[in-house]
Amino acid sequence: MTLRSLWLRGLIAVAVALTVALLSLQRYRAPLPSPLTLDLILDAPAAGRAEPLITAGRTGAGDFFFVRLHDASTVTFGYESWGEPGRFSPPVKIPASGRIRLVIETPGLTLVRGSFRPPTDRLRVMADGVEVFNVKVHAFVRNPDEIQFAANSIGGTACSAALKGQLLLPDGRELRGPPAVLDTWRARVAGWLLVTRWPAVGALALGLAVFLVSRWLPGLGAPSNRGAPLRHQLAAAVRTHRVFVIVATLSTFVFAWRVSYGTLNLTQPETFGEFYDFQAESLLQGRLDVPWEAIGGEAFVYRGKNYGYFGVTPALLRLPFVIFDVQFGRLTRLLMVVYFAATLLACYLLLRTVRTLAGQGEGQPPAWATLSVVGGAGLGSTLFYLGSRAYVYHEAILCGVMFAVFGCWAALRHWREPATRAWTVSLACGVLSVHARPPTGFFALTFLGAMAAAVLIARWRERTALARRQVIIGALCGAGVFSFNLLSYAKFETFEGCPLRYNVQYDAARLARIDGKQFHLVNLPIAIDTYLVRPNFRFERAFPFFFIGTGTPEREWRDTKIDYHDKTLGFPYAMPGLFGLATLGSILAFRRLRAQRLVIAATWAAGVPMTFAMFVAIALTHRYTADFCPFLIVAAAWGVVGLDAVGPPWRNRLRAVAIAATAVAVWITLTITLHHQGKEVWGVPDHVRTDYAALQRRVDAFLGKKPAP
Repeated sequence: MTLRSLWLRGLIAVAVALTVALLSLQRYRAPLPSPLTLDLILDAPAAGRAEPLITAGRTGAGDFFFVRLHDASTVTFGYESWGEPGRFSPPVKIPASGRIRLVIETPGLTLVRGSFRPPTDRLRVMADGVEVFNVKVHAFVRNPDEIQFAANSIGGTACSAALKGQLLLPDGRELRGPPAVLDTWRARVAGWLLVTRWPAVGALALGLAVFLVSRWLPGLGAPSNRGAPLRHQLAAAVRTHRVFVIVATLSTFVFAWRVSYGTLNLTQPETFGEFYDFQAESLLQGRLDVPWEAIGGEAFVYRGKNYGYFGVTPALLRLPFVIFDVQFGRLTRLLMVVYFAATLLACYLLLRTVRTLAGQGEGQPPAWATLSVVGGAGLGSTLFYLGSRAYVYHEAILCGVMFAVFGCWAALRHWREPATRAWTVSLACGVLSVHARPPTGFFALTFLGAMAAAVLIARWRERTALARRQVIIGALCGAGVFSFNLLSYAKFETFEGCPLRYNVQYDAARLARIDGKQFHLVNLPIAIDTYLVRPNFRFERAFPFFFIGTGTPEREWRDTKIDYHDKTLGFPYAMPGLFGLATLGSILAFRRLRAQRLVIAATWAAGVPMTFAMFVAIALTHRYTADFCPFLIVAAAWGVVGLDAVGPPWRNRLRAVAIAATAVAVWITLTITLHHQGKEVWGVPDHVRTDYAALQRRVDAFLGKKPAP
C-alpha cells in the first residue's frame, strides 16, 4: 500500500466525517440552558388571566409554565401538563420596578428527544431569590423545535395564546416564540460537541469506518481486477443464484406491500412503533427506562420508572439513526422489511451449508429446494403473517428470527469446520437474538451448544484443545441465555425475565389466576393441542374462504393457567410445507444419511428446550408460532436433503408433494394475513379496514355470492 493511497483514503474519510457533521449541525438545535434566568415584565394583564411563559410539546402532549395575575401587586406561577392537574405557587409580590427575576429549571428545557441528556422530572423556580416551586412534575418528551416562550400555539386550557408583557434575557434580548436568539451557530457547535456529543462521536466513527473499508476498494489499496469489473461479478452472482433472487425479491416485495397496507411507504409512523427509538435514546443516556409515551399500557413500573420487557437488540440497531436524528419513530416498517429479507438470505445460506454437509454439492440448490425452504419461509410461514401489522411485538419476533437463523447457519459451519471461528459468529447472533426475542435466541444458543456437543461426541477420543473448546462454547451459550436475566436484574433487581407483578396490566386478581408466574406445567396439554393437533380452521364461501377458528379450544382442559389465548393455527395447518419437510423429511434424512445422523439428532434435541418453554407458557397466540420458525427452517433444510437422498421415481414424487405443500402454505398465509390485517388487529388505519371490506364485496359479487342482509 502506497503513501499516496493512505493520504487519499484519509482525505475521503475526513470529507465524509465533515459532511456528516455539517448536515447534523444544520438540523441540530442548540440545547437550552438549565437553569434559565429570565426577567418577566408584565403589561397590565387582566386579573385571573393566565399567560404563557414557557410552552413545550405539542397539542395533546404539551407542558405549560405560566403566570396568573391576582391583583395589581400579586401574581402566582403555575405548571400544567396536558391531561394532568395543575400546580400553583404561593403568591408573589410584584416589585415596584415591575420586573421579576426568574431562575427556572423545568423538564421542558431539557426533556428533548435527541439531546441525550439525562431527563429531569423536577420543576424548580426562584422568583427574586425566593424559591416558589421545587416539586416533581409530569412532563412529555418534546421534539427539539417544540418549545415557545411568551406564547402558546398548541392550545389547551392552561393559559392564553400570548404573554402581554415581555420575557427578557439578562442581556436584554427578548424571548418570544421559538428561542432563535439562543440558537446561534456558536451555541449549536458548543452543544453538539460538549452536551449532545453522540453525533460528533458518530461522525468520527463513520469517518474511521470509511477509512478502514476503503482499503478494499480498487485504486485505494486493493488491487483492481480489470478482467472482472464489479458489475460483471454481481451479474454473474445473480445468474448463478437466480432462483433465490427471484423468490426472495418477490417475497420481500409482497411483505413490504402488505406491511405498508399497500402503499410501499416504509417510513410512516406506526401506533406503538416508537419504543425502540426511545430505548435507543435511553441507552445513549446510560439508562434502561423509557418515557411513559414510549411504552404506555405495556409498561413495567419499578421504583417510579417505566421499562419495557422487550429486548434491546432492535434498539441497538437503531443507534445510528437516533444519533443523527434520522426518521425517529418512523423505522418500524422499514426495519421489519430488512429483517424479513435478511432472514431469507440466512435461509438460503443455511440450505447450501446443509447440502454441502450431506455431500450434495456446494453450488446452487435445486429450484424446488429453494422454493420449498426460502419460499416456504418467506410467503408460506408465520413470518409473513407478522407483516399484518408493523409494531413492536412483530418487529421483536422478526429481529429475533433473523439473528437466530444466521446463528444456526454459523453453528452448522462450526460443525463442518470446528477449527474455525464460525462459532463466534453463531454466539454473537444467538445473544443478539435473545435480546430481541428470548425464545428464538434460546433456540439459537441451544443449537450452537448442540453442535459443540456433536463435535465433542464425534471426536471424543481426541483430548485436544479443540475438544476443550467445545466445552467452553457450551458454557458461553448458557451465559448468553442468562444475559437476558442479567439485563432483567439491571431493570428490576430480579433475575425473572418478565416480572409480571410490575406490569400495569396485571392487578392482584389477574396475577392470582396464574399464581404470578409465566410458566406452568399444566399448560402442556392445551399447548400441544393448540400448536400440533387441533385443526382450528374453517372454510366459508365468502372471501377469503379460509379462516382461523376461535381462540377457545373445543375441548375442556381443566386446571390450566392460560392468561391469554388468541386465535391460533397449529404448525401443520399454518405451515404445511415447512412442517412436512421438517418432520417427514428429517426422518428420511436420518434414515438415508448415516454420516449426518448425529447432527440431525442434535438439531431436534436443540428444539426441545425452547419448545417446552413455549408450551408451558401462559399465552397462546398465532404470532408465537413464528418463534418456532428458526427450528422449522433448519429441520426443513435437512428434510430437503433427505428427499434428495431418495432414489427415483419416489424422489420426483416427494419433490412434487413438497412444492404442493408449500403452495398451499402460501395460500393459507396470504389468506389469514389479509383477514387479520383487515378485520382483527388493532392499530391499523381505518382505510385499511374499509378497503378490505370493499375487496370482500367485490370478490363475493364476482363469484355470485349475495351479501348478507
